[in-house]
Amino acid sequence: MSKLPCPPEHWPRFSRLLDEALQRPEHERDAWIATLPEEDAALVPWLAPVLHTLPAASQTSFLSGPQLHPMAHEAARSAGQHIGPYELLRELGQGGMGEVWLARRIDGAYQREVALKLPHAHLLAGSVRDRFARERDILARLSHEHIARFYDAGLAADGQPYLAIEAIDGEPLTQWADARQLGISARLALFAQVTAAVQHAHAKLVAHRDLKPSNVLVTPQGQVKLLDFGIARLLHGEADDATPLTRAGAHPATPGYAAPEQLAGGPITVATDVYALGVMLFELLCGSTPRGGSLLAQSWQAQAPPELPLASRHASEQHARATGLTLPALRRALQGDLDAIADKALQPAPEARYASVADLAADLARHTHNEPISARRITRWKLAAKWVRRHRLGVGFSAALGVVLLGGGAAVAWQAQRAQAQAQRAEAVKDFLLGVFQASDPRIASDTPRGQITAKALLDQSAGEIEARFANDPEVQIELLRTAAQIYRELGEDAAFERLQARQIALVTQHHGPLHPHVLEAQLDSAVRAQARGDHAACLRLLDAADRALTEAGRNDSALRAAWWTQRSVCLRDRPDAAKEREAALHTALRLFERHAPASRGHVTALMELANEQTHTDRTHEAIATNRQVIALAERSREPNHAELVTLHGNIGLMLQQLGDLAGAEAALAQAAALALRTSGPASRAAWGAAARRARTAHLAGARERADSLFADVMRLLPPESAPDPDAHSVREDRGERLAAEGRPQEGIALLERVERAWRTEPPHDFALRRVRRHLGDAYDRAGRPTDARRLFTLALADFEAHAVAGAQPTIAMRERWGRFLLDQGETDAAAAQFERAARDATTPGWSHVALAQAGLARVALQRGDVEAAEAASRAALSTWQQVSGFRDVRMAPYLWRVRAAVLERSGDAAQAAQLRAQALDASRLYDAPGSPTVTQPRYLGL
Repeated sequence: MSKLPCPPEHWPRFSRLLDEALQRPEHERDAWIATLPEEDAALVPWLAPVLHTLPAASQTSFLSGPQLHPMAHEAARSAGQHIGPYELLRELGQGGMGEVWLARRIDGAYQREVALKLPHAHLLAGSVRDRFARERDILARLSHEHIARFYDAGLAADGQPYLAIEAIDGEPLTQWADARQLGISARLALFAQVTAAVQHAHAKLVAHRDLKPSNVLVTPQGQVKLLDFGIARLLHGEADDATPLTRAGAHPATPGYAAPEQLAGGPITVATDVYALGVMLFELLCGSTPRGGSLLAQSWQAQAPPELPLASRHASEQHARATGLTLPALRRALQGDLDAIADKALQPAPEARYASVADLAADLARHTHNEPISARRITRWKLAAKWVRRHRLGVGFSAALGVVLLGGGAAVAWQAQRAQAQAQRAEAVKDFLLGVFQASDPRIASDTPRGQITAKALLDQSAGEIEARFANDPEVQIELLRTAAQIYRELGEDAAFERLQARQIALVTQHHGPLHPHVLEAQLDSAVRAQARGDHAACLRLLDAADRALTEAGRNDSALRAAWWTQRSVCLRDRPDAAKEREAALHTALRLFERHAPASRGHVTALMELANEQTHTDRTHEAIATNRQVIALAERSREPNHAELVTLHGNIGLMLQQLGDLAGAEAALAQAAALALRTSGPASRAAWGAAARRARTAHLAGARERADSLFADVMRLLPPESAPDPDAHSVREDRGERLAAEGRPQEGIALLERVERAWRTEPPHDFALRRVRRHLGDAYDRAGRPTDARRLFTLALADFEAHAVAGAQPTIAMRERWGRFLLDQGETDAAAAQFERAARDATTPGWSHVALAQAGLARVALQRGDVEAAEAASRAALSTWQQVSGFRDVRMAPYLWRVRAAVLERSGDAAQAAQLRAQALDASRLYDAPGSPTVTQPRYLGL
């Protein structure tokens, strides 16, 4: 056969030509090939070899009863056996229609492992033959990142047909989600990949007809791959072969997931797949399928379907644990939108379901964004509730005062039973708060349009009246000053907060003494704010004063003392030699919180700080486990702090990213972004920060177009570039670095230069400055500006050597990149020294940058003419990459393959070198921009 397989896009035409050739007498085939029109002549290099490898007596059409050697179909397959150009490695599975083996191509056309489908020879007739041929043609139609790719098909020498598709290393959808304890938002993000794959198939007029978790695998990187189009059919132009499963000769389907009309032999439409998706969604959300398929089939035929179950009612305690929630919390999460969406997808009558998979996906997206869904009618109150969740910051002040107002009303009723004086005081608080709202009352004249009055303006108009209006009631003054101060703090108005907080503490001290809990809490809060300003000395000084006060007040065994220990740990952050002291302080705090305030915010904060300590001491797995413990604790709170939960999910995402689990990282960051979106709206810092980190993770995993779209959405929401905003600078840096990585360095430089200037003028950001200089140097180098690249690389490397640990991953990455630059500039010896040191100094030999350094040494050896050393180094680089641990970018693999190809070519193995270059080019076309040198220059050795 031809060394290269027929490209998938030509398979439908190739298949028709092959069938036509096989219907002709063998002696006429060559002449017939010679008469093919020009548009078919391009297929001759693949067509002729297939015909010449068939047995001489073969008069059969392709895949329709091949002439097998005697008893060939009875012989057991074994590892090492050859099927056409493939060598069998191990059996992946078998069923009534055939076997699936992991195999590799051995004819040099390309180097990849495939899943090789081998139908049983004795079944290759009638509907089974047609189904196998149909799967071949259908797969050739489909090209989508979430559908297993079709590579090749043909006949072995003994007439055994085979179908080679992408080999997926993954777990079934539900199993993958449960194993990683994905929350509801992350599960919906995963399911969105499934709907995207099915939508693509429907756009190509293909219905899958056997959607179920075992046919939806998720790779370790979190990428969904849809498998097994063996019983798929075209939505138009193909006769339906469906028969009820209860009859003899029925076609395969899975009753638990098959639509009622499919089981009953009814017509197949897009609604058939919508139903199966509904079952999968139901199972993904609540842990079980809604009902056996046979019951639904019977009810559909009887036109009297029973009441459909609700996912929220089917949720189990075990599945709640798999989502990281309590059972009540899981049921609350599923009630309403998700129950309604699953219910609509599962309607027995096809016309009652979603009209398309796109409509189902759109409703799930609306739910994620707290927008009204189409699956159910929604009351005005629920519409209002969704609006509030989408615009939480805009109504935050009113909500906070409303809570106080309700509390004041409840206090009136309670205090009235005990003392008339207390009731009058509560009434005064209520009247004052109502007065605040009058500033936005449309019935009262104002110079400011009602829709433009801000929360701060509302508070400013009333806060100044507190002391004058309640001069004779200090308790009311204290409570109102305390409440108003906290609201100012939430609004980010630090000066107003400080002013009201100081006045409140003065009143508390005057009337209740210096050991009142309000005063002690304020002392701890002052230490927190000193630390936030970077004033570690002031933090410790204030803590010493609080220490004495807590002892004098007899509160050494209390939640307040636990908070003191937490802050003690935080105040010692600037002392590298105090790691053990910091962690000991946190464990003391945790013991006190568990005894006195196990459900408090302080307990959550202490656990978060412990996770930070574990992260800083490279105990990432421990840190992830602690953060998950924090999330479970925070979600059990009666009033969970959603902003804190956003941070926690984001922290887990970043840690998983550093471990190389890009799929898990993106799932966690997607959960953080979705939660931030619901909590504070798309324009909030929390929302765009989490979305940006998710975009970078997706880009590292190779999902370039999706990452670019996510980045574009975030970039529109950032504050002005002139604003001294470290979070926004980090987003722009990530975007610039990723643009350069995908082959668009000029666009990246524009962003990175501005960020580099910002980090220089807005200290303290020492690490960020050396990091962005490495990224900017990389972009300059890719853009063909070696002088600028050398300047930035030199500054960054000197900074890393002066301030960072020699064997730490960022330092190793910088050293390897500097070596690559030197090598490209012809400074071979200097480059070799950098590569050798990077590989030697790395504290973890399995890092991706060690693999890059080993590839660099292979290039050095080639330049020196030492092919043997280049061979060893390039093999070592690929071996390291195959077992890589920690940070990775999928774009590193094509670079390693190109280096290996260069070595093979020098060794005389041109065919293998060409194969690896083709493999690298395929990957780069997927991961990089169309104009990138990795796409336009097959021998490109950049990264």
